[in-house]
Amino acid sequence: MFSYRPPKSSVWGHRLRKMPAERAKALFSQFFAIAVAEHKFSSASLGIHGSSEQTVQRYERVVGTSSRDRYFTLNHEQSDRCIDELIKDEAAAAGTVGHFILTQAFEISKWLIDGHEAATKSIVSIHYGQLPCIMTFFQFETVEQFQSVKRVLEDIGLCKLNEKHLKPIRMKKARAFRP
Repeated sequence: MFSYRPPKSSVWGHRLRKMPAERAKALFSQFFAIAVAEHKFSSASLGIHGSSEQTVQRYERVVGTSSRDRYFTLNHEQSDRCIDELIKDEAAAAGTVGHFILTQAFEISKWLIDGHEAATKSIVSIHYGQLPCIMTFFQFETVEQFQSVKRVLEDIGLCKLNEKHLKPIRMKKARAFRP
């Protein structure tokens, strides 16, 4: 088993530079369609800073609930609606909107490697808005599985995984019982 985790110094994960939310959403969906056989939504949140009260109220209507100090905890449907709203905001403001940080996290339980399913316990999250990035906490049974997922991410243009962050998982040996 291998784990892929960038170091803590790379707290923002794989930066997407100034990638518009619409493109990031499309590439993220493409990654799931090509490389992921089974996943589930884990969590989402939205923080709005530096925007008008009207903007906050508009997102409260989109979400269907009041914010807590301009912060929302979202379910999957609410987060998808917020991403669509953020895409509209970026288009209307030529890519410059307030300080939004919209995060969606997913648990991946099966990779799709060359048409075959492979079990995993991986987590991926995407941050839209200010400082867009992908955070990866991946697990692979083999280096070849890592190479396959790495190739998909690079081919679609989402991000590049660095092999130096792929580490073998050390399994603890069971100790013999001694009376």
